[in-house]
Amino acid sequence: MMTELIEKYGRAQLGIDGNCGFALIGPDLQEGESVFVEILEGREPDNQLVACKEALKRLRLKVGYPELNFYFGPSHPYGG
Repeated sequence: MMTELIEKYGRAQLGIDGNCGFALIGPDLQEGESVFVEILEGREPDNQLVACKEALKRLRLKVGYPELNFYFGPSHPYGG
């Protein structure tokens, strides 16, 4: 399933959900793979960016694909 997700979507979405940064590969949480990392208090959006970066790092390890690219989703401070 991991290989299928990588082949179909090609990159992970980075975003913010509540007090966590996340990295997601797939169409949604039910069908994809994701990792959430809690955002430390203070210095936002810096801490949001750190949480998303850590989530991406952990997702890359989880799916076994260290070259996994990413994009900033609509909920990310850099997203649109």
